[in-house]
Amino acid sequence: MKKFLVLLSCTALFASCGSPRVVIPRAVNTINTAPLGDLNLQRGDYEILNTITAEASISFTETKKKTQISDQSNEFSLQGTVNKKFGTITYEHQGILRLGYLHSDYVGQNESLTQPEVLARRLAIYRAINIAKEHGADALIEPTIATNIEQIGKNTVIYKTTVTAKIIKLKTNR
Repeated sequence: MKKFLVLLSCTALFASCGSPRVVIPRAVNTINTAPLGDLNLQRGDYEILNTITAEASISFTETKKKTQISDQSNEFSLQGTVNKKFGTITYEHQGILRLGYLHSDYVGQNESLTQPEVLARRLAIYRAINIAKEHGADALIEPTIATNIEQIGKNTVIYKTTVTAKIIKLKTNR
């Protein structure tokens, strides 16, 4: 048992010394959301500006030696190389990862950024927030988020997320 513990601790030590920590450049947006009934507003207190739709597609390819995650517009990619000897994956990235969060779902550093479904959702929300900002909106009302997953080829899966929401502007002149 002692030999096993020594071997386990040595493996952990070598794995931790193997490569420096990789910091993925990212841009993060958040926006307030609420069901319309919970806002306790009268119809004259806000204006519905528009209904918006934003989409994001993430491609995930996995082989025995590598993984590749990239968005379809080529703004970001993450490549992972498997080291079977140590049981670790080393990541390299290109571009800036754009992440959007709805009001209280921001989890910060604890969220796994190597899951393509999470990245598709976050990128679609990021794009919806930018559209809302372009329209001068204060909030998204009752956003609908849908993700479709489709396998194309032997090793590639496409994650496509669509965010649809009404955007509102609060009237402050009362």
